[in-house]
Order: sequence, then C-alpha cells, then structure tokens
Amino acid sequence: MKNKQEPQSSIVLETLGVLAILAAMTYLIVRGVLLERAKYSVVDGIFAILILLAEAFILFHGIGYAVAILWSKKKARSLSVISQGIPPLAEQNQPSVAILIPARHEPKEVLEKTFITVDNIEYKNKRVYFLDDSIKEEYHKEAEELAREYHLTLFRRTKPWHGAKAGIINDFLEQMTEKYVVIFDADSNPMPDFLGPLVPIMEANVKLGFVQTPQFYTNIEDSRIARAAVLQQAVFYEYICDGKGIVDSMFCCGTNVILRASALKAIGGMDERTVTEDFATSLKLHTHGFSSLYYNHVCVFGMGPEDLIGYFTQQFRWTAGTLQVLRSLVAQFFTKPFSLSPGQWFQYFLSGTYYLVGFAYFILILGPLLYIFFRVPSFFIRPEVYFLFFLPYMLLSTSVFYFSLQKRNYKPRDLMLGQLLGASSCFVYMKAALAALLGFKISFGVTSKAKGGSVSLRVIWPQLAVMAATFIALVWAVNRFVYEHEPALLINGFWTFYQFLIFSSIFYFNQGSK
Repeated sequence: MKNKQEPQSSIVLETLGVLAILAAMTYLIVRGVLLERAKYSVVDGIFAILILLAEAFILFHGIGYAVAILWSKKKARSLSVISQGIPPLAEQNQPSVAILIPARHEPKEVLEKTFITVDNIEYKNKRVYFLDDSIKEEYHKEAEELAREYHLTLFRRTKPWHGAKAGIINDFLEQMTEKYVVIFDADSNPMPDFLGPLVPIMEANVKLGFVQTPQFYTNIEDSRIARAAVLQQAVFYEYICDGKGIVDSMFCCGTNVILRASALKAIGGMDERTVTEDFATSLKLHTHGFSSLYYNHVCVFGMGPEDLIGYFTQQFRWTAGTLQVLRSLVAQFFTKPFSLSPGQWFQYFLSGTYYLVGFAYFILILGPLLYIFFRVPSFFIRPEVYFLFFLPYMLLSTSVFYFSLQKRNYKPRDLMLGQLLGASSCFVYMKAALAALLGFKISFGVTSKAKGGSVSLRVIWPQLAVMAATFIALVWAVNRFVYEHEPALLINGFWTFYQFLIFSSIFYFNQGSK
C-alpha cells in the first residue's frame, strides 16, 4: 500500500508544481498588460512599477522552488543513482583527507564536542587540523590544550591576517599534501560514516570539485530561534538543493563539505573577496569546469543561533556576502555568457538574488499602507484581478510548499515558524543588501554560540514600527469602508492585518531560549 501511495503523492506534487508555475506566469502577464494599458499619474505609475517588480520577484523565486521540485524527480542524475555501484574503498586504497576546523574565539566546550565526533569518523587515512585564528592569549592556550588532548595538528597563520576564514584556509592549502579537504564549522558534529560514501564518489570523477551535505541543528529544543532557523534550512536543503544538484549548480555551504584539493589550488584557493567565501568559491569552480554534487543525507549536526542578535548577525553576513557575489555574477554573465550552462545561470541567479527579498517585502508592506492613508496608488488593488489571478497562484504555491515538505515529514506549524522568522527579518536583509550593493566594507561576523536571551526593544524597533503602522492602517481602512463602501479597502485592510500578525511574531522569537 505504501509503494502505491508514494507515486500517487509524487504525481499530485508535480501537478501542483506545474499549475503553480502556470498560475504565476498568468498573473504576471495580466498585471503587465494592465500596467501597460493604464493611464496613471506619475506617482501612481512609479508605485505600479515597484509593486509589479516586487510581485515578480516573489513569483520568480516561487517558480524556482517549483522547478526544483520537478527537477528533483529526475533520478537519472541524482546522487543516489550515481553512487550505486561504487564500492567502498579498502583501507590500503584510501586517499588522504585533511579535515579542517577553522575557529576564532570559539567556546572550548563547543570545540571539544566537535573534535570528539571528528575523531570518531571511520576513516583511517585522515588527519585533523585545528585552524586556530584567535588573537587572544587565553584562546591560544585553550587551542594548544585541545590539540594535545585530541591529537590535533594545530595550524596558525604565519602571514599577516587576511581573508578571515577563507584566508586561513588558503594559508593552509599552500603547505598541505592531502588529496581531499573536508571543512567543518567549529560546532559541527559529523557522524562516524561521513567520509564512507563521499570519498569513493570523489574518486570516481576527477572533474568533481566538491560534494556538499546538509546540516541539522541539534539545539532546536533549547531555542525558538534555532527551531525556526532549522526549518528555514530544511526548505533549502531538501528540494532546492536537490534541484541544484540535478543541473550541476549546487554551491558549497562552507561546512559539511568535501573538496578536491587540486581543484581549490587550480582556482587560487578560497575566494577572499566576500564574507560568503563558500558561494563565491563555488562559482569559480564551476566556471573553471569543475562540477559539484549534493548528497541529501544528514550526517552532520550543528548549532543554530539562539537569540535574535545571533540570528540577525548570521543573516546579515549571508545576505551581504551573497549580494557581493551577485555583483560579479552579473558582470560575468555579460562578459562570459558561456562560462556556465543555462541551468547553472538560472540557479546562480536564483541564489544570488534571493536576499533582495527584503526590498520586495518592504514594497508589499508599503503598498496597502499608502493606499489606505493617501489613496496612493489609486489602482491598488482591483478586486477582480486579485480573485481571478492572484488568489489561485497564492493557494497553489502555498499548497506546493507545505505539501512538498510534509512529504519529508515536516509539520506545517514548524514550517510556518520558519517563514515568520524570515519575513520579520526583512529589515536585516535590506540593511545588508544596501551595504553590499553600495560597496561598503563588511567584516566577517561569527555567529555566537552563547545561550540565547531576549534582546532590547531598540534592536527590533523596525518590526515594532511596522506593527504600529499596520494596526493604525487597519483601523483607518475599516473606518473608510464604513463611509466609502470601497471593496479595495477590505482587501488592503486584510493585508495590513496579515502583516501585523507576521511582525507581531517577533515577540515570540524574542523570548530567546526555551
């Protein structure tokens, strides 16, 4: 019975995905035609274009998710099939592997758990390197104690400091002799069989630059932030990464990854020009002819941020670094259009533009507010367009999202928490995006491993401001509707109430640890 139900659910999911794509494209066409034919004032025209761009952005990434689901069904290039028939390596045939744990001012108890689990990896021809990048004497002493206790090879810079995490890895690459490099974050706890399936796959394809594996947070019962963050990662590490892997565009995530040392050296090492060195390095590897794979099997556990400060720091770094890479990605697209395949370009632009979502959210928040308070834009939103074209897309895309992840045993309530945390962080995305796009210097911020707690209301003042504005707008929309009987007021009032609920979740997340 189970075998019959699985194909049926897959067919339902694929059908929903196709319908969601068609609904999104139909809505965009209708909105574009209405915009082209309308005779707006200058102010209305500006907001009409901005709102359409914001909607197009959201729909573009929604289509990208649906495409990833459809692509993930192509088993011909899935890693599970590629790995079939590749026998495990005998101990005498094992190539050498360097396991790197870069760390800077990390708590000793966190590092100890990592070194214990790394030592337990079942692979004889491995050597563990502790890349200590600390500058404080107390951490130097702890590093030396840990190296003695866990039989680690301690590595420190001999050159002037450069490139943060990427810099110390590059310094290490210059003197390493191992064939493969494995990188773990300081809080990563791999399973004993981590290297078992990955090294044979690397050995079978000399053009394979790296294999990326997912990560799961272990502190989800201790922190609401960590629980929501791991559900955000679930969206990425499930179908999105599966889809990227199918078209050879999976990018390195900076941890839980095995890379070919010769490939890294061939491109000049890790890219030091951005704080997301992993994403930038992946682009260089792909443009130099190396391929990548995604191994969708959780074999590493880590720690998620436990408070809003830690989470915002993490998201700021990821946003800024990704958009730094986007600038070079756009330049490369026009100067070297054949350096990547069409599928790779599509996936890199999806990933590279994702964190512009903060601007899209802000425009969509602003639209109903301006209409309710100032009647600008005056067209927003025609009820017939909303019900005939937007509502079907919204229902279909929501169904695809929740049904696809429910198939992999994620609960709707938990997925909703991840979405709420992401949406309420839009101002962090906007701030980081502006810094990156304007070329401001951005330092590498390490996500704190300290136990979480609530933060000052001054930290979340943008979220509080949106709550106040949307509540007042809702009251005013109801008041106007009583006298004007304009249906569009109800639709815009609904969206202000929806945004009020989203941003009020910041109080739930600001409780820190459970």
